[in-house]
Amino acid sequence: MTGQPATEHAVRLAKQAPTLQVGLHLHLNGSKPCTVSSWPWGRSPAKAGWAIGLFPSAHRLMQSEIARQWELFQASSLACAFVNSHHHLHIHPRVANSLFPILDSDFAGWIRFGMPRFFSANFRARLQGKLIQPFLSCSKRKSPWPSSDTLWGIDRLFAMDPTEVIRRHQALPEGRHEFLFHPRHLKDHDTQCLLELRHAFSSFS
Repeated sequence: MTGQPATEHAVRLAKQAPTLQVGLHLHLNGSKPCTVSSWPWGRSPAKAGWAIGLFPSAHRLMQSEIARQWELFQASSLACAFVNSHHHLHIHPRVANSLFPILDSDFAGWIRFGMPRFFSANFRARLQGKLIQPFLSCSKRKSPWPSSDTLWGIDRLFAMDPTEVIRRHQALPEGRHEFLFHPRHLKDHDTQCLLELRHAFSSFS
C-alpha cells in the first residue's frame, strides 16, 4: 500500500529479503489517499464502488490514484510481482479498465482475479463470493496478464488455520493459488499461522 505511514518501513524490509515477491496492494478506500486529503466516500468499499461507477469526479479520482500509486511503487525500485487491492476493488470493471493501461508498459506479473474458494460453509463469505464472481469473470477475461486461479481465506479473515491451509494446499491442482493472510503484529493469529506454515513447509522439503 503506497503512501501510507508504514510504507517506507515495508519497502526497507522488502529490500532486506531479495527473494520475497512483493506486489502493489491498490487502495481506494479505508486508507490515506495519495492525491487528495481523504476519500470522499469514506471507508466503505461499497460506497467507493458505487461512486466510481456513477460519478465522473469519482472516476477521475480513481484514475489519478491508480496512476500515482503505481508511480510510487515504481519509485521504490522493487520489482512488482503481482497486483491486488484493498477489499478487492480492482475487480470493479471501471477500476480494472483504468488499471490495465497504467500497468501496461512496465508490469510483468500477475493479477488477483482468482475465484473465491472456502474452508467452511460460512454463508456470508459464500454470498460475497457469489456476488463478486460476475465482476471477477468480466475483468479476468479482459486482463492481458496471468491471474491467480483460486483465492482462499475470505471466510477466515484474521483467523487462518495452518492445518486447513496445508490440507487444501496438498489437494490443489496445478496452477496459481492464493491464500489470503492479514498479519498485523507478531502475536496476532495470522502471523502465528504463517510462522507455523513456514516451519511445516520447510519440513516437507
